Amino acid sequence: MEDKKIIKLLFARAESAITELAARFGKQLQRIAYNILGNPLDAEECTNDTYLALWNAIPPVSPDPLAPYVYRTGRNTALKRLHRDTAKKRDSRYDVSLEELNECLPGETMEQTVDARELGRTMDRFLDTKSKESRYIFVRRYWFGDSVADIAKELKLKENAVYVRLNRIRSSLKEYLLKEGYHYEA
Repeated sequence: MEDKKIIKLLFARAESAITELAARFGKQLQRIAYNILGNPLDAEECTNDTYLALWNAIPPVSPDPLAPYVYRTGRNTALKRLHRDTAKKRDSRYDVSLEELNECLPGETMEQTVDARELGRTMDRFLDTKSKESRYIFVRRYWFGDSVADIAKELKLKENAVYVRLNRIRSSLKEYLLKEGYHYEA
């Protein structure tokens, strides 16, 4: 079903909207939640929580396009659950990917970055300078939290090639951020 029809169903408060959301986005939402939480039951519950969050947000919000809004909502729901469940523990595969990325971002952690929105726009400009495959690898690893093995399998590359590419992208990102005026604490 098309995104606009799903949004109309949500505005009409038709219960079939949830069924349509699940059919269109459920598999990817489940994958995002699993990559963050590492537990299939938690991922399923988080996916259902995402449907509820979407039900409560639409209306009044009318996202266009719908897919990024759905995936961002799912990712944020999973991150909230992760922080609630693990508090100070660092045991998720997603934490590992964030630690990798933290090495090239200003400040000690991403949360300490002064203006996260501007940093996001700067990173978007950086990614625009990269090849389609490099952008894909970066987004799959650091937004969706996919494992290096999954990315390598999907792109028919060796895992080591993906690790090397990610390392080069992070190094390049660090240089780019320095040129853009982001400085690192010693």
